[in-house]
Amino acid sequence: MASILARAKLFALIAGSAALWLILAAAAPALAEDAKPAQPKPADSNPKPADANPWAVNCSSGSATTDLQCQVSQNLTEAKSGQRVLTVTVRRDSGNGGLAMLLALPHGLFLPSGASFQIDQGQKTTLAIQTSDQNGAYAATPLSADLIKAMKSGTNLNIGMESVTRKPVTIPVSLSGFTAAVAKLESIK
Repeated sequence: MASILARAKLFALIAGSAALWLILAAAAPALAEDAKPAQPKPADSNPKPADANPWAVNCSSGSATTDLQCQVSQNLTEAKSGQRVLTVTVRRDSGNGGLAMLLALPHGLFLPSGASFQIDQGQKTTLAIQTSDQNGAYAATPLSADLIKAMKSGTNLNIGMESVTRKPVTIPVSLSGFTAAVAKLESIK
């Protein structure tokens, strides 16, 4: 009986030591971070020039044997929270080789109203919202040569939608730099 009690105490001591070791191992990085002296942050280490192009060209490939899939996009976020509000993407339409525009819209929309786009004060075009998921709602349309030309010469692409309470919302998307970004997209084979 004494040997069983001795083994139980030994087991409890080992288990307690192991638990303490695990707690210390998990807390060590946090403790080390707290111990680091505060580094002053530069006011703005990468200032954006006033004329920076808001359109980004991104390419990706599923593997080494597939062609690059490239797109031009502009992502608009809410200033305070940094949450995405709208993303406008222009990419090659795999069906006909022309360009198509995809709108990644926010949550909280009245879906039957769809979405619309308008270049400056030009003609408003309504699109059906085709699908939605945990990231928002989506609408897409092919872009004609005339529409691309208008976007290249325009100032703003105004994206319209209705909130779930049927309140109209218009989000202006800058077309500054769109011509250069599309030229880059079209130059990539």
